[in-house]
Amino acid sequence: MQMLWNIIINIMLVLFPILIYFVYSCYQSLKYKKYSDIVFNSLLFSSLYLYLKFGQMTVDKKVLLFCNIPIVIAYLKKQDKFAIFLSIINVLYCYFIYKINVNIMIIKYISYLIIYYLALKRKVSNNNFLLLIATLQGFFISFEYFFVNNGNILEIVKMLIFVLMYYLLTFGILFLLNLADSITSLYINIAQLEKEKQIKVSLFTLTHEIKNPIAVCKGYLDMIDLEDKQTANRYIEIVKQEINRSLNIMTDFMEFNKIKIKPELIDIVMLLDDIYSNFKLLTNNKNIKLNYLQKDDEIYIMADYDRLKQVLVNIIKNSIEAIDNEGIIEMTYHTDKNHCYIEIKDNGIGMNKETLNHLTEIFYTTKKNGSGLGVCLSNEIIKAHNGTMKYASKENEGTKVTLKLPLNKN
Repeated sequence: MQMLWNIIINIMLVLFPILIYFVYSCYQSLKYKKYSDIVFNSLLFSSLYLYLKFGQMTVDKKVLLFCNIPIVIAYLKKQDKFAIFLSIINVLYCYFIYKINVNIMIIKYISYLIIYYLALKRKVSNNNFLLLIATLQGFFISFEYFFVNNGNILEIVKMLIFVLMYYLLTFGILFLLNLADSITSLYINIAQLEKEKQIKVSLFTLTHEIKNPIAVCKGYLDMIDLEDKQTANRYIEIVKQEINRSLNIMTDFMEFNKIKIKPELIDIVMLLDDIYSNFKLLTNNKNIKLNYLQKDDEIYIMADYDRLKQVLVNIIKNSIEAIDNEGIIEMTYHTDKNHCYIEIKDNGIGMNKETLNHLTEIFYTTKKNGSGLGVCLSNEIIKAHNGTMKYASKENEGTKVTLKLPLNKN
């Protein structure tokens, strides 16, 4: 019974550092393999040290068999130099501390090394390599404890039990290590997929957002009458602004970073006037009435002018696309003590409840050629301004978008 308890304690000592590696491997991406190898080798050394230092030894030292497990695991993980190092440590420790005749141990570890290189050359699987090692270990145990020490049948039975336990424990540890490697590999693959997904999202968003100013430019270029220089110059100025906005968008997405804003003190009424001037002629050309009451108000907020314009352009563009033939788009604003509210309302086809619930989700779209990124990006821009964007809509009745932005109190 005492011997069985000793074996259990020894198994726990061998397993403990290896289980630490298992947990570590499962929760780390291990992008740099050299660091992974350092951690792995350190824990194998700890496993051997704990076993030799605190292991419960029997009189005949059979339990020393388990100190070979870290060495075999090192070979299985292709750490042959470190396996040799562990073998030397084991031999020296047993010779100086336990006063054991280490001649057989030296021959055994040389045999381990020979089997490893033969297995490597012939591409033997880990399971077969482990089986060869277990067979070799059984031979040395039988030689040492049966032939050398004049063992009996009971010694043979004990030897077989030890070899079986040795094989099963080593195989179990190998299974855990392979499982940890599989989880790590899966984690890395998922991380790579997420990275590729972010790239695709960025490219889709870039395409979607550049289409808006290009469409505006095309609309005004089609309407330019070179004989009417005053109107042509006004159109050209709008085209320049849209081109600059496109360049800013491309600069942002080339960095593949989180949306950045450059807040400054701006007049929100001036921004709305700008939007109205840009879209008035385009909506008239599509038989859509754009209602906006221009007033002499001054409402100041800390915001990124171009970013908010990007959001408003996207909203009005969506309203235009929601109107089949003739329709009305209303743009209004009001304030309370702390916030400015911008409302854009259309009488287009509207949206059902399901569409509203998924509207801000990335890639969600009901348009045939839509990317599902415009509303999502606009929502993120408004969030970056510490504001909110809310949609209210009914099918065949229209949609209302409300932007809530904090006022500048200084």
